Amino acid sequence: MKNQIIKTLVLQYVLGVTYLAGTGLWDISAALSALVGCVAALLPKTYFDLRMSREAGDKNATQWLGYAYRSEIGKWVIMGAIFMLAFSTDYPWDPVVLFAGFVLIQLSGWLASFVIKGN
Repeated sequence: MKNQIIKTLVLQYVLGVTYLAGTGLWDISAALSALVGCVAALLPKTYFDLRMSREAGDKNATQWLGYAYRSEIGKWVIMGAIFMLAFSTDYPWDPVVLFAGFVLIQLSGWLASFVIKGN
């Protein structure tokens, strides 16, 4: 299980860097929006995945589910804080680029199992 988590995270980070590089080549002023969008998805996902991979051991279902809920709440708090900090600044964000990066990373997590193929 830990191997799949690491592979998924690596795939998402590579996809995020590719999106950031492509956005930077297209419009350098939109690159910061792309970075924040990707970080708003990657940082909470990394937090959640690393916490859950530590607790994947010999827990009973009730303990594990409680830990999963607490980790998911932490993930949402981190994500909300990133967006709150980003939008409380006076920087002229490109919302399309920002949310496209966020959605790209979110969808890549769902599609990663097809790329990894259960290895």
